[in-house]
Amino acid sequence: MKPLDPKVLDEKRRWSSKIFFLMATIGFAVGLGNIWRFPYVAGESGGGAFVLLYLLFAFSIGVPIVIAEILIGRRGRSGAVGSLKALVGEEKVSSLWVGVGYLNQIAALLIQVTYAVIAGWVLLYFFRALATGFVGIDPESAGKEFQAVTNDLIGMLFWTTLSIALCGYVLYSGLKRGIERAVGLMMPTLFIVLVILIGFNFFAGGFYEALDWLFRPDFSMISMEICLAELGQAFFSIGLAMAVMMTYG
Repeated sequence: MKPLDPKVLDEKRRWSSKIFFLMATIGFAVGLGNIWRFPYVAGESGGGAFVLLYLLFAFSIGVPIVIAEILIGRRGRSGAVGSLKALVGEEKVSSLWVGVGYLNQIAALLIQVTYAVIAGWVLLYFFRALATGFVGIDPESAGKEFQAVTNDLIGMLFWTTLSIALCGYVLYSGLKRGIERAVGLMMPTLFIVLVILIGFNFFAGGFYEALDWLFRPDFSMISMEICLAELGQAFFSIGLAMAVMMTYG
């Protein structure tokens, strides 16, 4: 097989446009940590006070680290480990810095183990929604249904394996035919779904009460434990130290 020209190979590793890069980074960062976990954690931990401190941590600590990770990846033109190896060689600094790249990849692997299972749940419920729907289901029956899903070992293995296979196919297809096509489809879909959910909840009742519960500040609930939770939420929701930002850079 004839090896690819270095210029052609480098072009294959570049984003087609900044829009795809932006959608990919947002798609990576905006997940369960923002959509599902953040609202109830904020509401139970001081409301608007939690949100203010979260934003403070996100912009003062999180954003600079994100910029640093992207710049490292852009300069190294590789993944987390490869980029740090390249920079260590260029700058003649301690090779221990490469360990940061390995830690990033280990963190990404551990998180992927969890998200593969959750993605399997999403696929299962998506197809069930198309087939039978969930009209009229109450919280108690929904809980029993979910318990039955998690107790079904064969079913869980199937849907988890399917989610991993789909992710693997996207990655195998490469940057332009894989990741860019995936985010080009899924990110607009996510936005549309969020708009529909907001509209549904607006007309379903309790919308303003929910906003009040989420954003009314209660600084008396802020403690060192809450501050650590906010810092962790900022890191997790932005996607720090998971190797992805370096790779995308």
